Amino acid sequence: MNRRFVVSAAATAGVIAAAVTIAGPASAGLLAGNCTTAQAGNASVDAFGIPTFGNDPFLITSRGAGAAGSLVFTARGGNSVQSYSPATNAFSVLATTNISAPQGVAVGTDGAVWFTNSGPNTIGKIATSGAVTVYPIPTANSNPWGIAPGPDGNMWFTEYNTGKIGRITNAGVITEYTQPILSPLQIAVGSDGRLWYGAFQGNQIGAIDINGDWQVYTLPGSQTSLNGIATGSDANVWFVVAQYGNPGVGFISANGQSTTYPIGVANAQPDQITAGPGGSNTQWFTQGNGNIGKVTTSGVVTSYPATSGQANPTGIVTGPDGNIWFTEGGCAALGRIGTSPAVYAVMTSRPPIVKRGKTYTVRVKMNAKGKVSLGIIGQGKRRPLLNTMGKKGVTTIKMTIPSNLQSSFRGKVTLVLNGAPGSSANKAAQTAPLTVK
Repeated sequence: MNRRFVVSAAATAGVIAAAVTIAGPASAGLLAGNCTTAQAGNASVDAFGIPTFGNDPFLITSRGAGAAGSLVFTARGGNSVQSYSPATNAFSVLATTNISAPQGVAVGTDGAVWFTNSGPNTIGKIATSGAVTVYPIPTANSNPWGIAPGPDGNMWFTEYNTGKIGRITNAGVITEYTQPILSPLQIAVGSDGRLWYGAFQGNQIGAIDINGDWQVYTLPGSQTSLNGIATGSDANVWFVVAQYGNPGVGFISANGQSTTYPIGVANAQPDQITAGPGGSNTQWFTQGNGNIGKVTTSGVVTSYPATSGQANPTGIVTGPDGNIWFTEGGCAALGRIGTSPAVYAVMTSRPPIVKRGKTYTVRVKMNAKGKVSLGIIGQGKRRPLLNTMGKKGVTTIKMTIPSNLQSSFRGKVTLVLNGAPGSSANKAAQTAPLTVK
């Protein structure tokens, strides 16, 4: 493992006062139409249209708790930072001046909203008073992306174009650290106090401490395109792998040990990830195919059909109301999904260990009569086990493990369930760890 202390002279940031545009609360309505309505079998999804500067809502964070809490998000096409109150169903525009293609957003330890401003290459701050200040980044064309509060009270951000990790104080003083990971995107503070980030081009995850001392961990296999990253409900750092043919979701511990679970949908296109509500032992993530995914700390992954593909779910966060909220860039809307959404089919029981040549029972609960298929994934390869019809409610399926399985399907693999009502095209899946002996 590489480990190096990197020293960068702090750059004195020029402070640009920006006039803030505050819109009066605008009522948000439930949307209808192909772009935002939940697919059949999942009525627990709602979408709320953004009334002002709503083009391409991107990344999102939660501020406060309960009825007083709000969601804060960037709108890249609308060049704005906005907030939404789930309790009052109202949007407000926090800032538009000196903003161009904003991306990451986070709430600092001082209560201010911080965001990365990729167009003018600045870091923005919206104080609790509503005053907006932007700070130029010393390195030109750095393309700042993710941003997160550090344990030192400062904000830390990634520079996609340069590979640098930046730190900005509440006063706007920026320090940049050079490290080897290419194209870092999201960044999150881990339970160990370090800031963690992944390589969009490669299969590496980095961690940097508040002194600028970094370490790089290489993930096993051929994983590429690490997108979202977040500290999970189990104190591990969770990430999504956007590799088209073998998309996955996984975690890495503070000592660099990692595990990745297949999502089970070939075109999942996972993007961002967040920890679920406290005590749920879940992480939730967006998928570009219109699904919202959930993974438990034990590795069971469920993919829920939440929107159409045109909605393009991207940012995701657990809101102050305890629901899961996400941005719908293709629809200028925010989406909401409950923490117990409906889905075509879920496994209610399964054997965790099986032997080749033996037959086992898998119980599946379906919300409608329809198709059911089971398969296994091992080392990125998929092998079908059966295709059948299931009844509404709990149905029992007999699964025979072939005796002639190739070595890639032995040992620790993944059991994949797909279910679809009638003849509808399936986009959902559930996967679970399985050991084949």
